[in-house]
Amino acid sequence: MPQPLPQDNTFDHRRSLDGEHVGYIHMTEAGTFIPFDLLHRRRAKPLELEEAEEVLDDLGLAMFTEDWWLDLDGDRVPVLIQEVRRDRVTVAFTAAGAIAKAADMSTSMEVLLPTDRLHQHEGKEP
Repeated sequence: MPQPLPQDNTFDHRRSLDGEHVGYIHMTEAGTFIPFDLLHRRRAKPLELEEAEEVLDDLGLAMFTEDWWLDLDGDRVPVLIQEVRRDRVTVAFTAAGAIAKAADMSTSMEVLLPTDRLHQHEGKEP
């Protein structure tokens, strides 16, 4: 299981361009800053604040337009990320191999964060 997002000295990061919430920044005891994406995944080593903000600004919400898979009952199934909240993500199951992503929006599932069940790769992690 991934390490939980630190609660102390962690704040939401919003892109200055449009105010979109794109992740979290944790201030370390050493005064450096660690960027975490909306799925609570650490995205870089400790950095200066401006660098940590840039990592998250560049990542933005584009990561959610990529293909995602969920580990479910021993299988890795394709999903679309519907909604991300601070403590959970909602996914919808998709048709594998579809030309255009088609999701069954009536069949969705909540996954608590942090999680090691969501992947951006169909097979084992590279």
